[in-house]
Amino acid sequence: MGLALVQKQSLKLKMAPALYQSVTVLQCNNEELSRYLHEKALENPLLRVEARDYRRDYSYNAIGNSAKSTSEVIEETAIDVLDFRELLHRDLHQMRIGRACMEAADLLIDSLNDNGFLDEEPEEILDRLGNDEADPAEALAMVQSLDPAGVGARSLTECLCLQLQRSEPRCPLAESILTDYRDCLMNGDWAELAEILGTTEEEINEAIARIRKLNPNPIANIQDEPTQYIIPDVVISKRGNSLVCELEDQYLPTISVNTDDYKAYMEAADAETKRYLREKYEEADWLLSGVSRRKQTLMKLAEMLMNYQEDYFQTGSREKLRPFAMKKAAEQLSVHESTISRAAAGKYIQTNYGLFPMKDFFVRAVKPQQGALSAFQIQFEIKQLVDNEDQKKPLSDQMLSQLLAQSGIRCSRRAVTKYRQACGIGSTIERRAAQN
Repeated sequence: MGLALVQKQSLKLKMAPALYQSVTVLQCNNEELSRYLHEKALENPLLRVEARDYRRDYSYNAIGNSAKSTSEVIEETAIDVLDFRELLHRDLHQMRIGRACMEAADLLIDSLNDNGFLDEEPEEILDRLGNDEADPAEALAMVQSLDPAGVGARSLTECLCLQLQRSEPRCPLAESILTDYRDCLMNGDWAELAEILGTTEEEINEAIARIRKLNPNPIANIQDEPTQYIIPDVVISKRGNSLVCELEDQYLPTISVNTDDYKAYMEAADAETKRYLREKYEEADWLLSGVSRRKQTLMKLAEMLMNYQEDYFQTGSREKLRPFAMKKAAEQLSVHESTISRAAAGKYIQTNYGLFPMKDFFVRAVKPQQGALSAFQIQFEIKQLVDNEDQKKPLSDQMLSQLLAQSGIRCSRRAVTKYRQACGIGSTIERRAAQN
């Protein structure tokens, strides 16, 4: 087979750098966008990003409360999150033990990994940290005596054994299986295990059941997760009889292109440096344009949702939400449906009735041919029927389906069951039992 030059014509879809950056900016929420802008400022010497102090007046929502900045609200509401090691230190210092043992146990606690295990032997840890006064075995025993059972183990097997040793009543058979017959345990051959240990399969099954109830990650129950705070991207508030839509982007950093430095550098730069400066200037200009387009798209979309779902924003009743598809929003804004999806992804709307994902206001129509009802409206109708039913003879799902059909809502029995459960309404038997 010989080599030859072949000319081939093909079509490829490639995204320009400016379009790619615009798409990236659009799908960022406020917090992600703030991070993204600061990262870009580190890469681009011509991009100027400056943080600003943001203060919003919420007086129309909470009478008598003074306006506070976002950072002040977070600082006031933040809850101290204790690391599990701090909790172990606290419990350890309530025990009556010698100073040397206490110090060594503290060092072992600080050496625990994020799962509460020791990755090294106590002797190695204490020797590396310069503590040679205490007995490593005694210090380890102190750590392993703390709650929860299993903390301070050097392996998963030891962790499970520590839990078994504290369980009441103790099960020596389960401890023996874990320590001496792990291969049989992994193979699941209970008959062979019973023959080796001289016991019955029933006792083996009971021991295995005890082992399966153990927790391989004991600190999971005491390790607090840090509180996650959501900053809204849009605020739709009710003021009097009217609705007001505002972008919550005032706390975002201000961005600008340093044109003075650009002109000064271009005058004294060589050809390679000029090429680099022009490239960075274009990138900064693309970013500013992308942020501006994001603001316009987000504002238009939020105002559309406010107008279309006005009944909900006025009352706060979810059954007032009307079916509204992203495809319809894209047609009205003359953009692609993927643009609407990116604009709504990860964004939150603050209302007078709480904070909700923007995507919650795009409601799928259940039966378009029947007046485009939403699932919330059907759930409301079911709730109304249940509230007015004879409590001694609760309506079955089939009867609810028939009553909905009389109102012009065609809904199968299976669908009624799904909507009823979504409302938190029990079955016929459960509702009748609650009355008795």
